[in-house]
Amino acid sequence: MWEAPGGVDVEVPLIVGVVCTDDTGAELWRVDATIDLVNESPALVKMQVSGREGLDVGYLQNHFRWASPVDIVSVTIPQLLLRGIDPFKHDLPVNGFPNAAYVDRSIGARLTDEFLEEIAARYLVLGRGYAKALALERNVSRRTAVSWIERARERGILSATTPGVAGGTLVSRGSGQRQRRPRRS
Repeated sequence: MWEAPGGVDVEVPLIVGVVCTDDTGAELWRVDATIDLVNESPALVKMQVSGREGLDVGYLQNHFRWASPVDIVSVTIPQLLLRGIDPFKHDLPVNGFPNAAYVDRSIGARLTDEFLEEIAARYLVLGRGYAKALALERNVSRRTAVSWIERARERGILSATTPGVAGGTLVSRGSGQRQRRPRRS
């Protein structure tokens, strides 16, 4: 066990898997990094990198930060545990490191209507492909971005559409008026 700042215990070693997928969800490459204690601090002790069609080392050099798995274990996981959040059930950030390692104060808190209105408005601007764009903008998984839109629809912030069809209207608070999203071809 490693006692992290704040007094929370983190069980090590941990293997952090970082996976890059294509638009269909198929794995392009993955990094499995083993983090263990070295001189009483979390450190990278082993890393395995694999790619479905070989490894593009230039791409990896520009799009993968080698210290991110250590940041996840030494910064993100302790913060989640302090908030009572199971890190194995939480969507970890996929980019934006090193800053993304620090857990947003809103995580673990109830999603506010104001936040969901902001997300719904951005969704209407982005249209198809919104999940990928929101995930990159907010340092969350695509699934989390999709869940925010689902929650906005459940709360009546964003009108319903036919399943599988992007769009809808943003329902203005108090006025009952709706803003139409322009159709995209």
